[in-house]
Parts: sequence; C-alpha cells; structure tokens
Amino acid sequence: MNKGFSVLEVILAAAVFIIIASGGVIVVIQSFNANRLGQETTIATQFASEGIEAVKSIKNQAYSSLVNTAGTGVIRNGSGVWAFGGANNTFVHNAGDNYIRTIKVESVNRDGVPPLGNIVASGGTVDPDTKKVTSTVAWNFNSVRPESVVLTSYLADWRKPISSIGEALALYGDTATLAAPRFRTYSNSSNVFSSESAAGTGFTDTIVGKSFKVKTSPTKVEAVAGYINNSGDMRILCYDGTSWASEWTVTVGGNGTNSQRFGIAYETNSGDVLVVYSRNVAATDELGYRTKLGTSGCGAANWSAENLLNPARTSGVVHWIDAKGDPRSSANNIAIIWADSNSDLSAMQWGGSSWSIVEPSAALETDLERAAASQDVSSFDLAYESISGNLMVVWSPNGTTCTAGSNCIRYARYTTSWSASAAVPTVADRATNIDISGNPNTNELALAAISNSSSDLSTAHWSGSAWTGRANVDTSAAAVAAGTKIVATGWLVSGATTSYVVVYNDSGATNVGWRVGNGSGATVLQTDFVPVPVFASPQRWYDIQTDPKNPDRLMLSLSDNNSDFFAKRLVMTAVPGFTWSNTEGGSALETGLGQATTGPFGFAYWRNP
Repeated sequence: MNKGFSVLEVILAAAVFIIIASGGVIVVIQSFNANRLGQETTIATQFASEGIEAVKSIKNQAYSSLVNTAGTGVIRNGSGVWAFGGANNTFVHNAGDNYIRTIKVESVNRDGVPPLGNIVASGGTVDPDTKKVTSTVAWNFNSVRPESVVLTSYLADWRKPISSIGEALALYGDTATLAAPRFRTYSNSSNVFSSESAAGTGFTDTIVGKSFKVKTSPTKVEAVAGYINNSGDMRILCYDGTSWASEWTVTVGGNGTNSQRFGIAYETNSGDVLVVYSRNVAATDELGYRTKLGTSGCGAANWSAENLLNPARTSGVVHWIDAKGDPRSSANNIAIIWADSNSDLSAMQWGGSSWSIVEPSAALETDLERAAASQDVSSFDLAYESISGNLMVVWSPNGTTCTAGSNCIRYARYTTSWSASAAVPTVADRATNIDISGNPNTNELALAAISNSSSDLSTAHWSGSAWTGRANVDTSAAAVAAGTKIVATGWLVSGATTSYVVVYNDSGATNVGWRVGNGSGATVLQTDFVPVPVFASPQRWYDIQTDPKNPDRLMLSLSDNNSDFFAKRLVMTAVPGFTWSNTEGGSALETGLGQATTGPFGFAYWRNP
C-alpha cells in the first residue's frame, strides 16, 4: 500500500519551517541592530568624551569659569580655546542621524567639612573646590527608540594655593614690627614652628599689639583672633588658612596691660563665633558683642552689628572677660564670665541666638582677689563638664573676705539653675591666679591656684559631683604680680590612661615645674623639665592647650620676664610615661613681645579638619 503525507502533516511541516525561518530572520536583524548600536554608542561616547575634555580645558584656564549650569554647549572661541557657549552641540554623522551633546556643571557636597569627607548625593556641605561635570549625548536609534550615553567626571581646583596651616598657630605682638601682629604655624610631625610671618591686615598699627586671644572653628579651617593695643583699641582678625583679614575694631579701654577686656568662642555645632567685649563704660550697657555665622567666611561684612548687653549684677567698667564654648558636638552654648572695676563677678550663657542662661540672682563675688590693685589679675575661671554640659565657675575672694588658712576658693555650678556659692574644701589659701580645665571624656575637672599672700600652690579635682581639694602642694611657688598668670592645667588621654597636668612657676625656677594627677588623689611632683633655652625668672603668663585631635599631647605656651615667648610640648603614653620637648629650634619664638603679662600671645590648635 502506498503511503503519503496527510494535509495535517503538511501544515505542521510548514509551521515548523516558518518558525525556524522567522527565528533566523530575527537573529539576523538583532545582530544587525546590535552592530549598529555598538557603532553608534562608540561615536556617542567619543563625542561625550570630547565634551569632558573641553570642560577640563576650560577649568585649567580658570577654575572660576566652572559656573553651575543645567545645560550648555562648548565651543572654540576666537582664540581657538574651549569655552562654554550655546545650549548644546550637534554632531551630524549621517543625514538625519544627529548626536546632541549637553554639558551640565554642578556643585559637589561632602559628608565632612571640605576638603575632607566623602562625596554625597544629597545633604552634606558644599565643596567650593570640586565640581561634578556630566556630558550627555542623545540620539534616536529609530523613531521610537531614543538612546543616550552619559559620562561623568569630578574636577578639582588643584591649582588653588595650598596653605601650610600645620596643626596649630600662634599670634603675638612684636615691638620690632608694629604694623601688624606676627604669627607662626606649628607642625606635629616635625614638632617645630614655622618661621615668623606678618598677620597682614588693613589696620596698619603704629603701636604694638599687647593682649591677644585666638580661637579656631570646629567646623572649618578658620581662626578668629583679637588683640588690644596700648590705646585700648581692640582689633578683630580672621584667618582662613591662607590669608588674614581685618574684620573690625572697637575701643574697649585700658592699655592692654593688667586687663583682658574681650572674649572669643565658637559654637561647637554651628560653627558660629561670638566676640564679647567691654564698652569701657559704667552703669549701663557695659558689654557689647558681635557674631558671625559658621556658614560665612572671613570678611567684615559677614559680622552682625554691635549688640548691647546690660549686666544686672555688675555696674563698673568691665576689665576682664573670658568666653568658652560647650564642647558637646550637639551644643551651641557659649559661657561668658566677667569682672568689673568694682571687683564684682558675674556670668551668663549664650545659647546660639539669645542669652539662654541669665546671670545669678546676685553677683558671684563682690570683692574679688587681686595682686595689688582692684582687678589687676584674673582671679576666676570657668569650664564646661564635657558630658553633661553643666557649667562650673571658680573664683577667689580677696583677703578682707577670706583670710589665709580657710577654704578660700569658691565655686558655683549651673545645671538647670545656678547653685549657691560654695567653698572648694581643703584648699587653704586664696587664688590670686586660678586655672580650671575639663576631662574631654568625662565630667571631671582639674583646678590649680597660686596665692600671692603665701606663694602656695593648691590643686583640686571635681569628680562630676564633688570637689576634693589639696592645700599647699608646693609652698614655694613664684609670687603672683599684677597682670600675671603663672599656673595652668590640662588633660591628657592615651588609650585607657587619663591624667591631668598642673604646670606652674616655681620660685626662682628657669625650668618647667609640673605635677600630674589622676582622679581625686594628690598630684604627684615630677622632675623639672630643663628647656632649651631656659626661661628668665620669673615667668609671666602660662597657657595650656590640649591637642583636640591627639589628646595624648598638650602645648605649654608661656612668656617670661624678658618678654620672650616659648612653647613646650608634653606627650603622654599609656604606661603612663611623659616626655617634654622643645619646639622653638634652640631660641625663643619671640624675644620682643609687646609685653610680658596679660596674655601677650595667643595659641590654638586647629579643630577642623
């Protein structure tokens, strides 16, 4: 019997053939499209790359030409170099086959303070020295299929002058160069100061600066400094790590000797800065203050106008002022304390936009300790507890109020309200000089004081809730004279080891006299460090600053009776072990300070970056 194909079989065979044939056609078409798309993508990528290179050329001509734009083209200008121009660029490959290129320039934000920190898509802080450039080329593969290539590059202002700010800076007056104060920067790695330079300003003084203070921003590279000259004029300067700017000036009275009539402090969170000063008037509006936002740079126009402050507890001309910022990262508090010509003492707190803590219900003291005449020394100090943010104020009454042999150092604390004045226990003598500092990791405080009536050194430790005092830990300290401060405290942290250091002028000494404490126990006398060169005796002004980025080290800055300026570094290991070193390279940083007393220099570590 003959066999043949049924109609059904023929239909099935035809269907299989059509499927196979269609698949082959699709494969061929897809291969053709893929080849074509690859060729066109290559062309578009080259066109986009040219756009990036053109913008690099524009940036290299002048970084300031990288102005933010949502869309622009690039062209050759009359000089044959690249410039921005038009809304876009068109590259005609084949008739009707056009590639459209658009360049976008935008700001870059970082999650740290520029130039540090990672680049983030949103939030953060604008980095003025970096731009994001996007080159987009779009074309139509066909009437219903648009295609594009996007290339991105980050361009930096690498030609911007690099400042050699080091890790700290010092500012001081020099009797040999009156026109502007002098400054030096300090390097941790080399442990030396730079050569002396002029803090070039527009003030052009004809008399030397005498009393100095310097504070650095917690949010950026910026320092605000102030100094008072012999005519009682206060000058405010601002330094951005590259150059100094003359900000503003005001008359605060006095002659820069035996008084410090201004204070400077930064808000830790915002980076806003506050300058508070004496207006050299009594009875009403004795204080003035001005502020500058942390988002603003140096420049006189960035400061607020003068605001007046009328203290309720003091009425004389204000002679001494100090200001310190709350160290907590979330805080914008600044505490100020001041004493007037009547030897009255009061304090209050700035809260970021207003005075958030008013003065105590009565003056903290109405008869402050002095060396010879009313208010010729700063016999008070203040500090924040680092964790709680509670404020501690310490001071000493005069001998007519407190005689030797009794607890003559007083304190008051602000938590949610002012505490009553109380005596630091078991410290015998008055505090003609007094210094207090806080442990950066706890609520502990360290205190040291010298009395001019007995030349005794006392120390005390605040646990966070109570004081433990130690009287007469040295009974032969140098005599306190008008305008001097010959004792200072600071904290060191190395691993699990924390210690506080007391440095003071021992009688007749040309070395560094110092003691170390840990907790509420007695401070332990250490072997004198013999500096090179040695100091003149007596010394006149002591200051300690702990390195905020390297808390295992601190800098002791001091002036001596010859108006010389020195700086000595102390480093602690976890053992603990302590090592002093010279930073001056064999000679004083300055041998002709504007004066020996009353803060003749300012020293500050950079806090950011």
